[in-house]
Amino acid sequence: MDILSHTFSGLAVGATLMPFSKQGLKSKLAILLLSGFAGFLPDVDAISYWSGFDSTFGEWFNLDSSGVKVYHDKRWFSHHGLFHSLLMAFILCGVIFLVSNLFRHKQIKQLNWKQESILYISVLFAFNTHLLEDMITPEFVWGGVAYLFPSEDYWGGTGEIWWWNNYDLFLIIFLTFTINIFALIICRVVRLKWKWFGVGVFCVGVFFFFFQLKTRPIFFQYKGFSGHHAIWETNERLSKEVQKEILGGDVYEFMEKLDNEIPFWF
Repeated sequence: MDILSHTFSGLAVGATLMPFSKQGLKSKLAILLLSGFAGFLPDVDAISYWSGFDSTFGEWFNLDSSGVKVYHDKRWFSHHGLFHSLLMAFILCGVIFLVSNLFRHKQIKQLNWKQESILYISVLFAFNTHLLEDMITPEFVWGGVAYLFPSEDYWGGTGEIWWWNNYDLFLIIFLTFTINIFALIICRVVRLKWKWFGVGVFCVGVFFFFFQLKTRPIFFQYKGFSGHHAIWETNERLSKEVQKEILGGDVYEFMEKLDNEIPFWF
């Protein structure tokens, strides 16, 4: 899926779980923002597709292949490799733990693990949401994601959705996040508790996400580079046609205009 959907998925997870923390506003905002970052982080491995990769990272690390080839390979630093794994999710939590606690000069035995755990649960959940969303994209050259890295097995690659142009799924994700954020603000003003209702909103969002996923009239699966460009153009067109049929002309045109104004794939 696209980076906006991944990031807002992480934010939606954070907005759902942050009310369970009994810490202050700053800590709750940290849960929200770090969950959004966790939703974004796995795609940092797409940097090998950057036009300046060869003249920077390629030269610094004396790589024997171009960035484009690295991107499509199955090396540990290729796209859908280590950064798309459960191991990286735990590494991220470890880094957050070190930064957030060592710089505050806290001793481990003094930490309130029950309250701190909300942050790490949210980050792990947000990171894994990204991986699950990538598992339903086409197999292509990877065959899914290296979920249990360093195992050489790749998970997913089911091709139930196209790489992007999933405007209906993005709107479900975005609305789930938005409803929970606005509800939290309102409930804070009127002193009501929202946390379990927020979980309900998230579950409804998940239900509609999978409903849209399973009722798509087209299967986008393909494997390898053979005929890649022709398949790409066909699936790109079909994905947009599906979105127009699902959303209707007005909503589709608005989303397409937004898509065209954003300077990266959406």
